[in-house]
Amino acid sequence: MIRFLANLCFVGSFISFAVTTLGLFRMPDAYNLMHAVSVADSVGVGFAILGLFLLSPSWVVRIKLVVILAFFWIVNPATTHLVLKAGLVRGEPLTAETKAMKG
Repeated sequence: MIRFLANLCFVGSFISFAVTTLGLFRMPDAYNLMHAVSVADSVGVGFAILGLFLLSPSWVVRIKLVVILAFFWIVNPATTHLVLKAGLVRGEPLTAETKAMKG
C-alpha cells in the first residue's frame, strides 16, 4: 500500500511538471511564465519528496527530505520574486492582458 501511495505521488509530480512544460507555450509574458513555473515546481517537488519520504528506509533520511523540502519551499518563491522584481526594475514589458499594480 505504501508503495502504491509513493508511486501515486511520483505520478502527481510527473503530471505537475508535464503540465508546466506544456503551459510554458501559453503564457503571454515573462511574469506570468515565471509565476506559473514557480508554483508548479513547488507542487511537483513536494509530490516527489513525499513519494521519497514514503519509500525511505530510515528516519534520518526522512528528516533530511523534510529539510530539503522546507529549504526548497522557502528559496523557490523568494528567488522567483527577486527575478521578477529585477525584470520590473529593468523595464521588461508587460502584455496588454497582464494586470500589474503601479508604484
